[in-house]
Parts: sequence; C-alpha cells; structure tokens
Amino acid sequence: MPASIQRLTARLGDIPIGVFTADWTLVWWNSMWTALHGDPGALPAPERNLALAVFGSGAARASIRPFRSERGEDAFAASIVADLKDAVTRYPTDTRLDQLVQNLRESSPAFARYWATATAAQHVTDQKTISHPEVGDLRLDCDVLLVPGADLRVVTYTAAAATSDAGKLDLLHVTGGRSVTI
Repeated sequence: MPASIQRLTARLGDIPIGVFTADWTLVWWNSMWTALHGDPGALPAPERNLALAVFGSGAARASIRPFRSERGEDAFAASIVADLKDAVTRYPTDTRLDQLVQNLRESSPAFARYWATATAAQHVTDQKTISHPEVGDLRLDCDVLLVPGADLRVVTYTAAAATSDAGKLDLLHVTGGRSVTI
C-alpha cells in the first residue's frame, strides 16, 4: 500500500476501512472493519474477495453479513461485475483474475448474466444497512475511494453524526464487535 494510504488509514482508525485490489480482493483492513464485518483473517486469503462473497458459494459467501444497499441489490452486483470487466481489460495477462472470472461465469448464473449485459457502472457513494449480530441494523454511508497509480479501492463506512447508527458504530469501536454482557 502506498505511504499516503497507510497514513490515511492510520488517521481514520475509528471508522471501518478496507482496502481492495482491482479484482475486489481485500488486502488490508482495520479493527473497525473486523468489528463491523467479522474477521477477514478467518478466511483463507483467496476467499477474501467481494465478488466471491456476492456471487460465490464458498467461505466468502458464508462470511458476508446480511446487508441492503439503497441503490438496490442489482446495482451493487452489477457494479462489482463492471469493475471486474474493467480489470480484465487493464490486466489481460493476469491469470488469477482470469480464473476468478471464469469460475464465477461457470458457477453463478447471476454473475454470467451480469457479465453478458452489465455496462460500466462505477461504484458511487451508497447507503447500506448492515445487519450486525450484536448491535442490530446499522445504516451507514459507504464510500469507495480510488487510489490513482495503485489501482486500489479504499472502502469506508461512516454514520451521520448524533444518530443511533453513530452510537452503534461507537459501541463497535469499544467492544470490537464482540458480545458484551452487563
């Protein structure tokens, strides 16, 4: 990760941050990401991929917490596929990326349908409601920041100030997402 992204993520440590590659593989996350989404470190490294979580049937899919996108499930799924299409054109000799796409096209009818029809649909700011097992539903703003020259995506989740969602995020910061009994 470039030094500028390391500085940014260190200074924003109290919000959930994940850093993804062009194929949506999670390569870095902070403790708040773990508190919100569960521990990606519990997954084998090849399963830390958002496309596998959305379209696959393995460990990645099983680990994703239920969520709703304000833009709709179709828009979110289509944007993941559009990003992968873009990555394939920019990295035509990347065998790992090619294998990921081929496996998803063969194993997921939904992925294959989006692959055949999806046009470029860049990720934009979205509101997502994430169902957390300890604090319940959190309505959060999800922003995807592209890192020029590094082809990384920095994904952040924030809550509007002075809302119950902000309070839930604060609770996750304190508890690390673990159950607390009083």
